[in-house]
Amino acid sequence: MIKRWPRRREFLAYYLLLKYAKARSTGESEDDLCVNAGEAIDLLNVLTGSKRLSSSLLKQLVKRGFLERRKALVYCIKEVDALLDEALVYYLAGRLRRRGIEATVSRDHGHRIVVFGRDSCSEIAEKASRIGIKVECVDDQR
Repeated sequence: MIKRWPRRREFLAYYLLLKYAKARSTGESEDDLCVNAGEAIDLLNVLTGSKRLSSSLLKQLVKRGFLERRKALVYCIKEVDALLDEALVYYLAGRLRRRGIEATVSRDHGHRIVVFGRDSCSEIAEKASRIGIKVECVDDQR
């Protein structure tokens, strides 16, 4: 989950890695968007100018949720759509909570919003389904 909106350098570093992974992928498996840490650091060296800063930037991308660590030195790049969909679900759940509607995000079976209390849930579920967001209505709080 994106905890904060990325800075320009972070986002462009992520986009550079995504473009590189897509250019060399065969499109046969999801591991095609994975890169070795050494490759990533060499590629990010274009932006940062040093391997130390490139390594630090790579760690920041993992911490921010743009990359996912699969093995010791293998990082998989998340798709832009998946990142933005996830950020949207968390944002909408937060907005519902600010309006006084008890809502949380469930991560099992894809990201969906769980709304506690049925009084306003049907309207929220109907509107969210128009944009492809799943909403589950639950009668009582945990």
